[in-house]
Amino acid sequence: MDDTNTLIEQRKASLAKLREKGIDPFQNKFTPGVGCGEARAKYVAGEWKEGQHVEIAGRITAHRDMGKSQFMDLKDQSGRIQIYAQKQTLGDEQFDLFKHLDLADFIGVKGELFTTKAGEPSVKITSFTILAKALRPPPAKWHGLEDTETRYRQRYLDLMANDEVKDIFLKRSAIVREIRNFFHGRGYVEVETPMMQSIPGGAAAQPFKTYHNALGCDFYLRIAIELYHKRLLVGGIDKLFEIGKNFRNEGLSRRHNPEFTMLEAYQAFGDYESMMETVESLICHVAKEVLGTLNVERSQQRSQMTLVGVLALRALGSSFVDTLTGLPELAALKQSKQEMFEVLGSLEEKDSYDVAAKVSAILARTKQLLDSAFNAWDKAKKGKFYHTVRIVRSDLTRLELMLRPLLPRFIDLTPPWRRVRYKDLVREEVKQRTGYDDWFSLSPEDRRRIASGTLELAGDIADGYEDFEVTGAVFEKLVEPTLIQPTFVTHLPKELVPLAKLSPDDPTTVEVFECCINGQEIAPGYTEQNDPIAQRNTLEHQAGGEQQKLDEDFLVALEHGMPPAGGIGIGIDRLCMMLLGQESIRDVILFPQMRPK
Repeated sequence: MDDTNTLIEQRKASLAKLREKGIDPFQNKFTPGVGCGEARAKYVAGEWKEGQHVEIAGRITAHRDMGKSQFMDLKDQSGRIQIYAQKQTLGDEQFDLFKHLDLADFIGVKGELFTTKAGEPSVKITSFTILAKALRPPPAKWHGLEDTETRYRQRYLDLMANDEVKDIFLKRSAIVREIRNFFHGRGYVEVETPMMQSIPGGAAAQPFKTYHNALGCDFYLRIAIELYHKRLLVGGIDKLFEIGKNFRNEGLSRRHNPEFTMLEAYQAFGDYESMMETVESLICHVAKEVLGTLNVERSQQRSQMTLVGVLALRALGSSFVDTLTGLPELAALKQSKQEMFEVLGSLEEKDSYDVAAKVSAILARTKQLLDSAFNAWDKAKKGKFYHTVRIVRSDLTRLELMLRPLLPRFIDLTPPWRRVRYKDLVREEVKQRTGYDDWFSLSPEDRRRIASGTLELAGDIADGYEDFEVTGAVFEKLVEPTLIQPTFVTHLPKELVPLAKLSPDDPTTVEVFECCINGQEIAPGYTEQNDPIAQRNTLEHQAGGEQQKLDEDFLVALEHGMPPAGGIGIGIDRLCMMLLGQESIRDVILFPQMRPK
């Protein structure tokens, strides 16, 4: 802190000296003719020749004092270029000003493009103007601010120091632009609906509450956009979308921020299937336009890999494996165990994909070895080692299941995307983990017991959970993280989505999909409920008899007649996380919520 204060005082002294010379280092305006990076790119490409006059402006990111000449790097949003100043060209008075410039100051320069003897494209300046004096020094590590808390609290420093961070947010802007282009191209109308609402509807979430002084009543920041869009369908706007903020007064996590950006879109005379096509086409359009590819590289999470490593040590480093390696036909297990220790020992030097791939190969060999040896044993030996081998097989299976979300390195967005029913996914996962053929044929008591015990979800299942919530925990914790490639999970339980139409072929489910990519939900979509009587019954049940929670105006609107419709909601933040390979929602939000210092 003392060093920083000293630097600030030195910069203030430079500011005072500039003002003594009659120079205002905080100018009103300078109009560059081209960006720094653009000028460099055009010169390198041969589009502009040596001697081309340019006028550029930017922040000083490097300064090399050579006595009678000065070299600086100037940087703006488009990139950087080197500038070269000679005392002979500028004259003593203007050249002397360079001693009062510091890193992070803004200047505007006029000059001509040329290439230095070292081969660096540069601008030989003929004049310059100090545009803004930085009174604080740039981040200590100018070429890469790393402190996470500082990066989030002072995002401007993060953007200054980390070009890749700036690129993420420029691409986020491009993603939002292409979303708008897509819907405008399909004839959708962009609308704006209230963020302050007297009744927070459209989702089951805790709202933020405020008070409207002029109206003398409480209002809530919206938790969902949905109900106002359905009013507009009633009013005759057949295709509409909105990109806006929602607010939920709930927890913070890698995937959750209290303030988040949502896209909602509705199409009259559509259903959940037409909206699946919309989501698939939209995300493919955005990926091609912004990224130039449908193959998106995933972020790799060391925290997950560390957990896999712990389980791997438990599986291959435990005493019963040592017992099995006493058998001559299983001596190769020693090699597998040693390889496992070597892979896990170098965990910090490798990305999680490489580690997961190697661990998976070792597990596959180990499992094959166990199976072939066990099948060749006589009855006595099988009896002696049966329980030990069973434990090893169980742990190997658990490891394989843990590795599944880590192994695909790329997300392939190429259509058509997989479509599978919610119940089928849950059945398949439970069978793999427990051996039970049909989860839904079990009694509610057995489902709770197995989920809390064998499936190890006791910490995720509250005492008051209803049966559909127990199954929901199984899906959310065990199934969803494995859905790396684009998957439409369809026909969810009706209790989960009270605003959707029942499925004609299975009235315990609704015509709903969840589009899951990279192990998380990206977009839900519905065949919207347009029966006002059925909708009222559902919402009254959801409100639990509390009449003040009912949006009566919305229900009255439905009674005027709403056409059949399909609707979708896409979390823009999560979509950006997936497309841009970011692990945390905070890495795609410019100013995420933080506890005040």
